[in-house]
Amino acid sequence: MTTPEGGTEYVDIRSEWPHEALDFTPWLAENLDLLSKAIGLNLELVQEEAAVGPFSCDILAKEVGSGISAAIENQLEWTDHSHLTQLLTYAAGLDARIAIWVAPEFRYEHAATLHWLNEWTPNDLRFYGVRVELVKAGESSYEPKLQCVVFPGGWDKEITQPQGASTSPLNQKFQEFFQPLIRPLLQKRFSEKAIQYYGPSGRFFPSGLSQSTGYSVSFEGKGDAWVTFHIRTEGRELTERIFEELKSDQKLIEASITPPDQEWHWYRHDAYDFCTVNVRRDGSIYDPLEKLEEIRAWMVDMLLKFKEVFEPRLEKILRDPS
Repeated sequence: MTTPEGGTEYVDIRSEWPHEALDFTPWLAENLDLLSKAIGLNLELVQEEAAVGPFSCDILAKEVGSGISAAIENQLEWTDHSHLTQLLTYAAGLDARIAIWVAPEFRYEHAATLHWLNEWTPNDLRFYGVRVELVKAGESSYEPKLQCVVFPGGWDKEITQPQGASTSPLNQKFQEFFQPLIRPLLQKRFSEKAIQYYGPSGRFFPSGLSQSTGYSVSFEGKGDAWVTFHIRTEGRELTERIFEELKSDQKLIEASITPPDQEWHWYRHDAYDFCTVNVRRDGSIYDPLEKLEEIRAWMVDMLLKFKEVFEPRLEKILRDPS
């Protein structure tokens, strides 16, 4: 949480929308009136996840009255090349004459690109950049705030990130937290590499037995710190079998990982073809340094115990063809 001049408190948007596709996109689709007000258009929802060949546009809307299509691409991090390419691909594929990019911060270079497109494309093509923020509205409530950064005929440079800025303050906080955790684990051959996991708030360590299966640590929601055994294989049937065989040993597995009073969660994510075994504790990237060090130590301890318990079981299941 930050408090700039004027006393307004801005909150990490992932505290309200932990997952871009599962949380933020549905919210935005239901609140197009707020987006409409921010950009001065009257938008109406047509479809979420509109197909564009093998890809899907976050939100397809239309301008009430004219019926002109609007492609909306959103993200929960600083703008990046990937989402810019997606926005252009979806707008072209859907023949959308309005393209809207929603993000918490706009890099100077990406805002400049939207501005350039507005200047050099036909007048019936319109590009918008909209910044989303969460503002503390009460003791425990937050209010979303949408502000247009780039629009046809204008560009608010004062609220665009400085030219050449490399990473956001929040991303930097995550990097500073995870780096001391990653280095010693890699040195101990815990895994061959660490991969950014669902954005900057987590890291994934592939198992030596299966690259899509492994161990992760993450911050999610409004105050959740997680250590996870993530199960995903080339086949859904095998993924489910691994999970069910482990779950049949649930009591023994949980009892073997001390301390015994951990908060366990066993999930089958059938819609996404993976399963997870998780331990949770309270924790936020905004916690004081002393508590963050405690959380990091807990994560390392749990990762080592998870691998000790799950890796032999995983190897045994993978060796059994039945």
